[in-house]
Amino acid sequence: MFAGLKQRLSRVPSRVAVAIALIAIIVGAGIAMLILRSGTSAVEADTSVEPRAARIDRVDGSVAIARVVEDEEPDWAEATTNTPVTVGDRIYARGDSRASIALTGHNFVELKPDASLDFLALEEEKTQLALRSGSALFDIGELDENEAFEVATPGGAVNFVEVGLYQIGIDGDNTVISVLSGRAQVVGLEGSEYISQGQVLTLTATSTQALSSTLEPQLAGSIVDNHYRYRYPKTYDGRYLNYDAYLADPFYYDPYRTSESYRYVPADVPGLYDLDYYGEWIEIDGYGHCWSPRVSAGWAPFRYGRWDIDPLWGMTWVSYEPWGWAPYHYGRWAFVNQRWFWVPVQVVRRPRYCPAPVAFISLTETHHIAWIPLAPGEVYVPRYYDRYFQPRYLASREVIREVKNRHTFANLNAPSAVTVVEVQSLRRGIDPRVIAKVDSREIAKHQHTIDPLEIAGVRQLAISKERARRKIRLARGEQNAWNKTVVTSAKTPSLPTQNDPARAFRIEQVSEARKRNKLKIDQTGQVVSARRRDDLPQAVTRRTDATNERQQKMAELAARSRQGDKSAQRELRQLRREDKRIRRKQSNQQQAQPSSTRQQTEQRRQMRARQQFEAARQNQAQQQQMRQQQKEQRRIVRQQQSRSVPQQQERMRKEQARVRQMQKAPAPKPKPIKRKPPEVYQQTQMEMMRQQQIRQSRERIERAQMEAARQAQRNQMKEQRRIEQRRTVMERQSGTPVNRIPVMKPPRVDQPRQQNKAQQQQMKKQQPRNRPRKPDGGE
Repeated sequence: MFAGLKQRLSRVPSRVAVAIALIAIIVGAGIAMLILRSGTSAVEADTSVEPRAARIDRVDGSVAIARVVEDEEPDWAEATTNTPVTVGDRIYARGDSRASIALTGHNFVELKPDASLDFLALEEEKTQLALRSGSALFDIGELDENEAFEVATPGGAVNFVEVGLYQIGIDGDNTVISVLSGRAQVVGLEGSEYISQGQVLTLTATSTQALSSTLEPQLAGSIVDNHYRYRYPKTYDGRYLNYDAYLADPFYYDPYRTSESYRYVPADVPGLYDLDYYGEWIEIDGYGHCWSPRVSAGWAPFRYGRWDIDPLWGMTWVSYEPWGWAPYHYGRWAFVNQRWFWVPVQVVRRPRYCPAPVAFISLTETHHIAWIPLAPGEVYVPRYYDRYFQPRYLASREVIREVKNRHTFANLNAPSAVTVVEVQSLRRGIDPRVIAKVDSREIAKHQHTIDPLEIAGVRQLAISKERARRKIRLARGEQNAWNKTVVTSAKTPSLPTQNDPARAFRIEQVSEARKRNKLKIDQTGQVVSARRRDDLPQAVTRRTDATNERQQKMAELAARSRQGDKSAQRELRQLRREDKRIRRKQSNQQQAQPSSTRQQTEQRRQMRARQQFEAARQNQAQQQQMRQQQKEQRRIVRQQQSRSVPQQQERMRKEQARVRQMQKAPAPKPKPIKRKPPEVYQQTQMEMMRQQQIRQSRERIERAQMEAARQAQRNQMKEQRRIEQRRTVMERQSGTPVNRIPVMKPPRVDQPRQQNKAQQQQMKKQQPRNRPRKPDGGE
């Protein structure tokens, strides 16, 4: 064969062979260039993956968080408020702990005690979670038409079809789904079915059939009431204890209707609800409406928190301030009119999560690291990291090149804008004690870095998992729940940081053929009125005896009717009509008004709730009145103090004027005494009396001066104590330390006494020593 091919090629002209060879070389070079270009751009501009981040907005008790990676033990740490949660994370509420997670500005998850939740997917049109233990309440306030929201459980998957309130829990080997409002699709191993509000569905792990029951309105109202008390503790008034009131207006507490912050930031960003309580919105020229926090003097952003080196996001800022989520992960910061303002300009255009919108600067000579808040208009390159902490940028090469060549920053000369710490200080929290003082001109000489993990020492901290958060060690019994396999109805997406998410999270996907089957649901006809301590309804796990007997008899008659037994067919039709009539009667009883006993119980419960609400309101009014009275008393005391000091000063001025007049007045001229020596004695007595009056006046002046000085010192000490109390209240509200002013002790006033003694001695020396002579004939 090769000999024939060689003979044929020998017949081709040399010019044609050369042209063919050149064409082959050019085509091969083009293919090689395309391969090389595609390989380099995949690292620098990979925009195919962009996961979102959720926020832990409340923690009660001990809540643990860990990243799930295949073939690695989870590294558990303590979860705090403002901790970011993303794909691959697992949250566990230990013991009696609870936690609230804000997925978006509308969708929330409340974890009950002993609940474990895995985050399988957090994308723009897909949210996929997994619940293996405990129970959780899912508050879905917004759901787009093309958006998928699924919760995987050991018994099956639950897809939320409509906006509503859902509760899912694990009861032994069973999965209990209760729909408080909305509509959901339950996908089991043998089929799928829809359930609506008021229904409780139990998926048994040992059977292919589901059991359905009805949720009692009182129990449903109690569950909704507990949820809203936990979510809105400052504004909730207990109206949802009545389940009908909740169904009539389930969006009464929607922050998009009541919050001021949601008017200026229309994007669906978590954490906007907290901005109303800790700051104010002001319109700034060129920026629009901007938010400024209520903080102490000298405050600056990105100074009260910790740096968490996240395996996916890298350097992530976790703020200690209660409002520190939206301003630290969206938008930019600007220093205007001697105040720091959060400018949500970029949030309005496109809400994209950012671990920390700052620019990092490496001070390699001193082993320090610095960061500056980015100002409006300054670009941040989004990125994520692989398992080896290599960055994958979500931007084009031109944008990356432009950001790398940036040399100046708008906030460089703003007060306290540049924060400089040692690299080893990233192991613990950042506060004024670890911040170093460096001249901003020295900072301007160094080039910033687009990847902070390139700084010497930072990558070692990431690889060694030395993070500024407290580690948690779980008991062996607490880890048994993660050995269960959960069922999903859709494929779980993967990230470059994960090899096989299905294997890492123990996921089993239901096939499309089984999903199209109809799930067999047994209508038990029971009303669920009991619940566990975590608010999970105690649903039935088996049917009643009468229902079992009727179903068995109907199955036997159906088998006989298929064989042609007409009497069995007639009896089967009669039983089916009777079964249908029983179910209709039970449904009518559920929809009818409650009985007199139940109505009285409901009335007493509502009356008790109203009484508690009225008592709380009266108590709040009394406290407000007491605060007003105390405020008025303090105002009166301040007025009295301000009045008493001028009065004392006025009296002292009058006394000094009177003394000066007495001193300036000429002494009376003594008359010549020739034959009346008693008059000399009288004049001497008058002079002594005048000197005594002058001395007493001076003593009164000195006592008045001393009293005025003591009163001024007391007023100064009271003012210092008031300032210190106000600083303490500000520290409690903002959670930030404030420099305290030491209370000064009043000095001893001993000088006027010494002067008084010296004057008395001098006056004694000035008095005449010769006693007056007695008149003639005195003997």
